[in-house]
Amino acid sequence: MNAEIARHRALAAFLVLVGGLCCLRAQSPTPEEKPFPVSLIRLIASPEKFDGQRVRVIGVLGYGGGPDQAVCLYLSETDARNGVMTNCISVDKSFDKDDQRLGKYVILNATFHYIGRQGIDFLSFDHVTGMRLLASPAGK
Repeated sequence: MNAEIARHRALAAFLVLVGGLCCLRAQSPTPEEKPFPVSLIRLIASPEKFDGQRVRVIGVLGYGGGPDQAVCLYLSETDARNGVMTNCISVDKSFDKDDQRLGKYVILNATFHYIGRQGIDFLSFDHVTGMRLLASPAGK
């Protein structure tokens, strides 16, 4: 009877260990999922180098100038205020008009996409995660 109890305990311990390892692996990002920090300037200048990659970027979140009023990530507050579409990348995510991040600098992790056809480039972010306001310097 003691041998049987010992086997059950060993099996239970093994199952707990395997389950724990599976949970750890599921929580840690794979190299493909870990975002690469990059500036919006680099993405706009060389979009083909980053197509399909997870990136971490900083920019100003604002509405685009198109009829669909899509949200974009702009290089600066001035670009966002003036709707400078050549200095922004579309963000494929829905936002409420009252979202406190609109008009402010944010950090976001996302998958970057580039489509270039007949001299027209379309740049976008999807699978957006971890979006947060960029902390402002003390005293501002």
